Amino acid sequence: MSSGIFAELLFRQNILILERDSRGVFRPLGRTPDWCSALLPPDTAPAGSFAPEAIFSFLEYFLPEAGRFWADATGGELRSGIWVETNPDGIELHLAATACVVGRKKILLIRRLEQEFDQLQSVYQKGRELLLTHERLVAETSKKEILLHCIIHDLAGPLSGITGTLQVLEGEELTAQAARLVELGRRAARQQSRLIDDLLATFRAETGALDTIDPDPAHAPDAVTCARDVLDSLLPAFAIREVSGRVDVARGLPERVLVSGEKGRLERIFHNLIQNALRYSPAKGLVTVGFQREDTAVRITVEDQGEGVPPEIVPQLFQKFVRGGNNRGKSGLGLYFCRISVEQWGGSIGCERRPEGGTRFWFRLNLV
Repeated sequence: MSSGIFAELLFRQNILILERDSRGVFRPLGRTPDWCSALLPPDTAPAGSFAPEAIFSFLEYFLPEAGRFWADATGGELRSGIWVETNPDGIELHLAATACVVGRKKILLIRRLEQEFDQLQSVYQKGRELLLTHERLVAETSKKEILLHCIIHDLAGPLSGITGTLQVLEGEELTAQAARLVELGRRAARQQSRLIDDLLATFRAETGALDTIDPDPAHAPDAVTCARDVLDSLLPAFAIREVSGRVDVARGLPERVLVSGEKGRLERIFHNLIQNALRYSPAKGLVTVGFQREDTAVRITVEDQGEGVPPEIVPQLFQKFVRGGNNRGKSGLGLYFCRISVEQWGGSIGCERRPEGGTRFWFRLNLV
């Protein structure tokens, strides 16, 4: 490509081309773009010379650095960044300079960046809008958190009084009918207490950040230990329902299955899934918690031998307030809590019917 064609292309890109000679003065090469014609001295011609720093004030600071670049340049280019000049009509021009070497010529390119500047301004404006939106959401979340805790406090206070009263009544001489009513009242109080716990746990999980996960393997939870501890805590409930529970760890997993997550929330996930499996298990049934390695992750399953989840419910199962087909569930928040926790930890979760009958809940977490 000839130098004339190249200069014409740069002219069409709104670029002023200046060559620095051995005396340190500059002369334009090719045609002068329209935007800078009014800034240049009236007698400036392609063969003329002038001091660009006298016209573009920013170059007073850039040209000394460009001089050092030209003195020992081995290739590449030196960029000034964007600055603003005002032409005689009061119009702001957003400019950028580039120093480079073409052959043995020391070249200074000055380009008008209106389109690029407008795009950059649009990005900054969008960023400011997103920041304001984020701040508003944080403020709204804070208000909701305060309101939720106030509501929980208002619910928990009277509930404690109700539970205490029912405990006192249990120690009295009651008729069989009265004793049964007291037991029903205590059962309802326990259910209400679990609902309050579900609400708090779900809200904390929704507002929890990823940085709550400790990257130190020494503090990573052992998934197998968590599952066994939860299963042990539910043994009385298993005995009442005449259901067995076991943990099945496949070969290929380390002795301690350390996973990405937080111990308290992981235990609650196991509690929700195992208790859910127990709730839908038939008498003499079996609930199995399985662990199997999948590359750098572990796939954890909780299986029961019940009727199985209706297929039409499976797609909505991990949403808020969705319960099983016969509505034997509690608040409809447990599985939602499981999903948002696992996904915050970079994992995945799902549910499927077992070919031999029953339901299999599974979730996958990264090994640490």
